[in-house]
Amino acid sequence: MRELDWDTYLDKVQGAWMGKMIGVTFGAPWEFQYQNTPIGFDITDWPLSLTRMKEYRQRATNKPGDWIPITSEAENQQVHILHDFITDSEKEHPSIGIPDNDDIYINLLFLYCMRRYGIDVDPVTVAREWDKKIRQVWHANDAGLANIRKGILPPDSGNPRNNLHADDIDFQIESDIFGMIAPGMPQVSNRYGERMGHIMNYGDGVYGGMFISAMYTQAFFARNIQEVVDNGLKAIPAQSLYAQTIHDVIQWRDQYPNDWLKTWHLVQAKWGDVDHCPDGYKQPFNIDAKLNGAYVVMGLLYGDGDWYKTMNYATRAGQDADCNPANAAGILGTLIGAHAIPAEYSEPVHNTYWNKTLAGLPDSYEVDALAGDTAQIGLKVLLANGGEVVTRSGKLVLRIPQQDPVAPSNLEQVKWDGDKPIF
Repeated sequence: MRELDWDTYLDKVQGAWMGKMIGVTFGAPWEFQYQNTPIGFDITDWPLSLTRMKEYRQRATNKPGDWIPITSEAENQQVHILHDFITDSEKEHPSIGIPDNDDIYINLLFLYCMRRYGIDVDPVTVAREWDKKIRQVWHANDAGLANIRKGILPPDSGNPRNNLHADDIDFQIESDIFGMIAPGMPQVSNRYGERMGHIMNYGDGVYGGMFISAMYTQAFFARNIQEVVDNGLKAIPAQSLYAQTIHDVIQWRDQYPNDWLKTWHLVQAKWGDVDHCPDGYKQPFNIDAKLNGAYVVMGLLYGDGDWYKTMNYATRAGQDADCNPANAAGILGTLIGAHAIPAEYSEPVHNTYWNKTLAGLPDSYEVDALAGDTAQIGLKVLLANGGEVVTRSGKLVLRIPQQDPVAPSNLEQVKWDGDKPIF
């Protein structure tokens, strides 16, 4: 057994949620604005600062409403941002809080289902709640939801026979919750990944979510971020293309510990064209889980525990530049706890997340209350999986079974002919 006192667990869960929210908001203005190229400068301002990125908005070479991404490294010193994200959040919530984002609200919906139906809620029940509550999603989530509404239910809703976005990033960006509720228990998070990941994904798309949630489980006890990544990787099949991609990042970081751009170029050369999504095949746009997962790990490893560097590198890698710092900062927030997140990022959150996408759920959430709700589910998961709760000196202590990461025994991979799956 390993032990984690309740206050520490709660602080780490709150760090996970805050990190996820801060990371996605930090990266949101840059989402898919740089494709096939890193951003050529450090990101020094974010939408919740006092200036709300005023200088970047003035320097931007694209106008509000324009969608003309930078696709050449020769042009990556230019500022291209999503003006509308900044201005909309400023108008809707001028003083406080994290704007609505799919990286957050799908995690919230998973949590809602576990609170309402129990920790063993089945994916078909979750799918029916998706149908009732989701107003807008994209890519694999959108295809999975369309399948659900046609009566094609999990796991078929994520199968490439019905979902051409099976290798996309979607489960990767919304699996965080399954690590938060399984501290130190990557086999438990994998069981959730196997069941819930097939609502919208398959193969590497599911493995991306398993990898991310396993890193969260490790961050509750790990000594450093390298340990988090190494053990998280053990939770997915080594033969999978996803695992091979992450292994390459780790190897290249070891070879070039002070040159993240060298690693970026090596990743791009080997994996940058591996995107079978109908929107990304043979295009600069790349929403593949493997490539963007590589950017998460680059942020974590080259950030090496530094809050700003982790978000900066994960964002500057480009492509899905809000999802990647969201995963990275959520994992780091778990490792260090909410109390250790720098005040310049935590204070503008004002303990508030705004919901406008999930029908029938609150318009806003207090982050500390959300962390408490999550930790209560985590307590139930712990007790259902051989854990114990004791008191020492008047404090609640969780006794958590030592659990090594174990990869799924069957390798699941989509075989592609161009942008068409082969069966």
